[in-house]
Amino acid sequence: MKGVPARVVLVLLVTLLPAACGTIDNIKDKQLGNDLQAVLSRYESAVRWGNPQNAYGFLKPELAEQTPLPQGLENIEVSQYVVVSPPVLLSKTTATQTVGISYILVNRQVEHSLVDQQMWERKDEDSRDWYRANPIPEFK
Repeated sequence: MKGVPARVVLVLLVTLLPAACGTIDNIKDKQLGNDLQAVLSRYESAVRWGNPQNAYGFLKPELAEQTPLPQGLENIEVSQYVVVSPPVLLSKTTATQTVGISYILVNRQVEHSLVDQQMWERKDEDSRDWYRANPIPEFK
């Protein structure tokens, strides 16, 4: 397996598989699951096919205010974005997802990998908007 090391993927799969019981496919409120899946899909597209700086537009407003945009993101090209653990609903307003990301430092043509443990939140149970509630991992 190229990109994310096979051992990392295997360990994550084994440790996170029991959590799959609460995946969005199994929840009763289909609209809630659809809204979450839509934002996760937009986020993946922004990171994978756009530029990693696009991920910062998905941050929860309070977190975005205190998170400066890192320098050097224009030197990053994402080569792989793999959902390692599908979205799991922890509550009606909180969800998690684990993703493996491989990226290339364009100026040096070096590939790196990271595991992105994502936390997603809604403002309240009536909101349909999901925001990333934890920091974006560093691409270095």
